[in-house]
Amino acid sequence: MRDVVNEQDEIIDQAPKEEFATGNLICRVAFIMLANSRGELLLHQRSSKKKAYPLYWSGSAAGHLVSGETYEEGARRELMEELGIEVSLEFVGKFYSAADREMVGVFLGFYDGPLKIEWHEVERVEHFSPADLEKRRPTMQITSFVERSLPMVLPRL
Repeated sequence: MRDVVNEQDEIIDQAPKEEFATGNLICRVAFIMLANSRGELLLHQRSSKKKAYPLYWSGSAAGHLVSGETYEEGARRELMEELGIEVSLEFVGKFYSAADREMVGVFLGFYDGPLKIEWHEVERVEHFSPADLEKRRPTMQITSFVERSLPMVLPRL
């Protein structure tokens, strides 16, 4: 089950995850951007087998919140599931993605250690300096979540 929210991020109902596929309901997502000690962002390229945004570059980890879960709880769960790590996270803001019908809570964390990547969902991972990312962005397929998160995250690096 997931919480159904409105465009003000107020919980108005709960529904099974399958009901969100119709595009009529809004759910919550935790989106995590990790940086290393050099200020480089860790992005992953989504698997070619993903239904949504195949081969697009996305944040370090992300996922839908289950009913009753806070954004921070969801972010911590997703980091463990997708990267096998626990780090301190800073909530940097949220936005509503009308195209995806998702309310997105954005977090920033810093991490230099090893990762246990969930490879069935990922093609590859790469660290990008802000300058390199800016240079390469015109030729990269980047999710709207990355585009919308960068102005929140980059000033904090």
